[in-house]
Amino acid sequence: MKDYMKPFDCDLKHYEACLATRDFWDDCGHEWNYKTLDEKLVILGGFVQRGGSLKRVIKRYAEDRSEIYRCRIHWVIFTYIWRMIMGKEPMSNFNPMSSRIKCLDNDELIKLLSEELKKCVKQTCDTRYNRFGEHEIYTCWIVSDEYQYDDTALDKIERKHWRSHPDEPFSIYLDKAKRWDWMKCLF
Repeated sequence: MKDYMKPFDCDLKHYEACLATRDFWDDCGHEWNYKTLDEKLVILGGFVQRGGSLKRVIKRYAEDRSEIYRCRIHWVIFTYIWRMIMGKEPMSNFNPMSSRIKCLDNDELIKLLSEELKKCVKQTCDTRYNRFGEHEIYTCWIVSDEYQYDDTALDKIERKHWRSHPDEPFSIYLDKAKRWDWMKCLF
C-alpha cells in the first residue's frame, strides 16, 4: 500500500474545483497517471462523504471541455464502479455486471458511484514503529474489498428506475448498454 492515502483537507468549494480536472475524469490524458486508482477513489470518497455532489463536479468538468475530453467520463465512472463492486477482477464486457452498469442513465451512473464511494471508502488506523522504536498510530483511508461482489446499491437504483418507468420494455432497457459501443460521448 502506498503511504497513507487520505482525502483533501479543504472546504467543499475548493475540493470541487480540485476534482473537476482531467486527473479524475480523463483516463487517456497523461494527468490520469499522477495518482493510483485507489488514491482517486479515496479522494472522491472523502468528497462524497463530506456531502459533496459528484454530479456538480462532473457538470463543472464537462461544461468547459470539448467532446474529445467529455467522451471518457462515462468510462472513467465505469472503471471506478467496477473497482469497488468487482475488486481487482479485470473488466469484462461479457460479465453480466458490466451490462447492468451500462444500462444506467447518466444520473443513475453518478448515483451508483456516489453510493459505492460512501460504502467502500473507509477510514482506518494502522500502527507503525517510528524511528525511536515506539508505536505510532496513523490514520489512513482505504478502498475496502469487504463489499466485493455486493450489488445492493445497483439493485436499489435499478428498482427505482423500474418504478419510475413501468412502461419501458425490458428489451429497450437492455439496449441502453449498446450505446456505450456506438455513442462516443454520453456526457
